[in-house]
Amino acid sequence: MTPPSLAALAFAAAALVSAPSARADESGAEATSRTVRGIVELFTSQGCAECPKADAVLARLAARPDYVALAYHVDYWDYIGWEDPLGSRRNAERQKGYSKAMRLGGLSTPQAIVNGQAALGGADEAAIERAVGAAPLPGADGQPTIEMRLSGDTLSLRVAAGPQPEGARPPALILATYAKTTSTQVARGENQGRQLLNTHAVRDWRAVGVIGPDGRLSVDMPLGLLADPDAEAGGCVALIQAMDKDDRPGRILAAAALRF
Repeated sequence: MTPPSLAALAFAAAALVSAPSARADESGAEATSRTVRGIVELFTSQGCAECPKADAVLARLAARPDYVALAYHVDYWDYIGWEDPLGSRRNAERQKGYSKAMRLGGLSTPQAIVNGQAALGGADEAAIERAVGAAPLPGADGQPTIEMRLSGDTLSLRVAAGPQPEGARPPALILATYAKTTSTQVARGENQGRQLLNTHAVRDWRAVGVIGPDGRLSVDMPLGLLADPDAEAGGCVALIQAMDKDDRPGRILAAAALRF
């Protein structure tokens, strides 16, 4: 499914406005990028008839310990009958950034971006697995690495990426929050009458820092910035991503996920 053209939109950081809830009994939880081989970012919409199959693929990938999976619901299909309650313009902006960086020529759903460097049909599970196998994240084999820890009311992120080349554009540390699962009864549009179950729908995402010349970055965030007590259970994903000169997203160098 391919939308009408969107105006050029810059990749930018924004404050978190909605996020999954935190659980006090999960305090002390930890996560590492050392076990992660692939990150799959699915651009999807409840208003797209082809997307539920891709959503099911993402749910299976999200259950794998060596994958990180995120569903970015876009808003550009809202005009055809169903306004996706999980959709946002910022998610469409991220897809637009990938499209420009990869010179894809336009946007479509369902689309999977694998490790920030391969664009594939979101329902093609075999192709996604091949793309991860062909260019896996460093994982336990090297740097960069991300360590995440939830301690009390504080989320701590520690990045080790090795010395950065002089004059090179530093990679960014991106933090995304997601809902574990969301169920929606669709009343209109291409999926009218269907009960859709969406996994790891992104609530918000932003850049929280850039890697310093020594390759290290430490970020401590109050959990209140990430947690909405009225939202669904979920978690957050941290990823290190190369950025081009126009701040468009590029190759993902490491990723880790922590459930709240």
